[in-house]
Amino acid sequence: MSATANSPGARSTADARHAGTFPSRRYDFTCETVESRLAEPMRGACPDLTEMVVDSGHWMAQEKPVEVNAALVRWLADKFPELWRK
Repeated sequence: MSATANSPGARSTADARHAGTFPSRRYDFTCETVESRLAEPMRGACPDLTEMVVDSGHWMAQEKPVEVNAALVRWLADKFPELWRK
């Protein structure tokens, strides 16, 4: 990111041409993305986006490390099966 991109009112022209994952936190009142429209720019910029919801607050990796890591491993295995040994 640059200072210009972080300026108030700036619009992103980013376009993700690869798979992405977006973990939302169900009880995150700091950055609520489950019910709000806050994640819409990510959805628009990444056509191959997988969203997941973790039952945690804002610090999901600290609050629910097993669930977060399991979800990330499942996503990696689904999106990149060729990287896993058979």
